Amino acid sequence: MASKYGRTLGALSIAAALALVSTACGDDKGSGGGAGSTPTAIASALESAGSEAKDALSSASAAASSKLAEIKGGLDATADATVGPIKADGDRTTAEVTVENKTGKTADYTLAVEFRDASGKLLDAIVMNIDNVEAGKQAKGTAKSNRKLTNPSKAEIGHAIRH
Repeated sequence: MASKYGRTLGALSIAAALALVSTACGDDKGSGGGAGSTPTAIASALESAGSEAKDALSSASAAASSKLAEIKGGLDATADATVGPIKADGDRTTAEVTVENKTGKTADYTLAVEFRDASGKLLDAIVMNIDNVEAGKQAKGTAKSNRKLTNPSKAEIGHAIRH
């Protein structure tokens, strides 16, 4: 389901950019855009675009939290999960996630992974699974951002549930 929200976020970003371009450019008859545009109109368009992107990111983050909340009988296993450095993978950002099953039986893990910039600002959030981790063993998975990220700095475990 993470890809659904990634597509929604991408579509909203494109729509915001198109709205900004049409506000800034106008038509050949002098309406909108060019030297006739007011700084206030352009600032308003930028604010609107930023607000839509922020709303989409908030929605993706809420969807990740909601997905985790759907798990019944799970236990907090955030301390059992670590994430490595981020890497570029085409137009996406990835990070290797490791879970260690410290219990006495095979378990599945559902994790929320957050991608952040250097200031700590949330850029993207995904939900991933690492299944069938044997008792006392480690397993790895790859967290992949939903979209292209601007200046990502790190990935971190937002929450992990063992079930």
